[in-house]
Amino acid sequence: MIFSWNGKNEAIRIAKIPSTGTLRPCKEESKNWDKTENLYIEGDNLEVLKLLQKSYHNKVKMIYIDPPYNTGKDFVYKDNFKDNIKNYMEKTGQFDCEGNKLSTNSESNGRYHSDWLSMMYPRLKLARNLLKDDGVIAISIDEKEVYNLKKNCDEIFGEENYAGEIIWKNSSKNDQNYISIQHEYILIYVKNKNENKGIWLEKKEGLDEVYKAFSNFKEKHGNDWGAIHKEALVWYKKFSESNPIYRSKHYSWMDEKGVYFPDNISGPNHGQYVYDVIHPKTKEICKSPASGWRYPKETLLERIEQGLVHFGKDNTTVPNNKTYLKNTEFQSLSSVIYKDGRVASKKLTKLFCENIFTNPKDTELLSSMFKSFEVKESDLVLDFFSGSATCAESVFKLNYENSYNCKFILIQLPEDLYETLKSTIGNAKATIQRSIRFLERSKKQTNICEIGKERIRRAGNKILKDNKDKEGIENLDIGFKVFKLKRSE
Repeated sequence: MIFSWNGKNEAIRIAKIPSTGTLRPCKEESKNWDKTENLYIEGDNLEVLKLLQKSYHNKVKMIYIDPPYNTGKDFVYKDNFKDNIKNYMEKTGQFDCEGNKLSTNSESNGRYHSDWLSMMYPRLKLARNLLKDDGVIAISIDEKEVYNLKKNCDEIFGEENYAGEIIWKNSSKNDQNYISIQHEYILIYVKNKNENKGIWLEKKEGLDEVYKAFSNFKEKHGNDWGAIHKEALVWYKKFSESNPIYRSKHYSWMDEKGVYFPDNISGPNHGQYVYDVIHPKTKEICKSPASGWRYPKETLLERIEQGLVHFGKDNTTVPNNKTYLKNTEFQSLSSVIYKDGRVASKKLTKLFCENIFTNPKDTELLSSMFKSFEVKESDLVLDFFSGSATCAESVFKLNYENSYNCKFILIQLPEDLYETLKSTIGNAKATIQRSIRFLERSKKQTNICEIGKERIRRAGNKILKDNKDKEGIENLDIGFKVFKLKRSE
């Protein structure tokens, strides 16, 4: 069944209307203009995406967007090209017949979902053209529109190119009736599964903490592996089951080669290899696996000689393989991520020395996700709902950790924060007020783009400072060229 809504035909039509805009360089607001290949573009992303079609067709490896969620009043992008798409804006409820922005899109409005879908459809349609054949798009969304968004994306990217969704548990709130929603979604599509086979891996979380703990255990107990094992068991119990450290609890042993867990050594077929194995301490025959040994006798004896077999205290227990954590650090990309959303907010607050942006995305989460999707070398990353510019910092992080030279294009509407303030309440209102005061002290325009650009400057400088001893860090591209969307003369 074809997915349709009131206004879809207009949304399809608007994607085909040529842009009347021009991207004008703004060197005075840029950083390292002569050397950088990163772009920051201010303007309506619908028009900018149209302008990028020729130069960047089939060139973008990764698109990540965190579009405005459908809260009923703040997802609408004001458009600087009303004359061109006035009819569209009226039909989709974004402006009235006099060109004024409608203040709400409440759930009582019959076009509550239609308006949001009509805003997203042409942008996604244009974005697909920019993806490379093996490109990936990831879209953050909440429960209100996730199912409609999937139907939209199935049509645009092809249902056969749906790669799955990630559930990001980022909250522990318990403040609403029925079911308290404590997660968001990230929908993943590839442009062409024939070109991208999805061999996606991610590094297990919490490994640094595990390695550090065992290093401390060894410093305390030396080569008393039994004492280290006992302390490790106690240490793992400190963590909840949702903590990624707890999920590595079976890695509770250590030897000279590193942290390991005793893995099954039995054969896959009953009676495959049957022979006696002598315990190194008791010199008696060890208990054998019921189905026989996994390896031929010569191979197992060689592994014992190499210290790759774990023996119990005596011969009454079956020996095991040693599976080392350092050899299993990566796993298939998981559909569930546990990461407190407050972590990203605290980091951004620390970067600016005050809280001036609500609900930013997590740089570690994005950079890890980019790497899992095989963004590497000189690949191009696009974010056309840039917000606080988390994507830029994530690309910086990806580059300096892996010696890559990936580039980004960020697009953001220069939304005036005073206008946003009028329809905002609660904690978000206080945050916007702090943003305005921050920009006024800095003698900058009070729009969201100024927050994004300043975040990129500070994040880049911090990475250079924190990694000044790393070889080649001076070659890291932390600059960006600013372009602003203007009406074509």
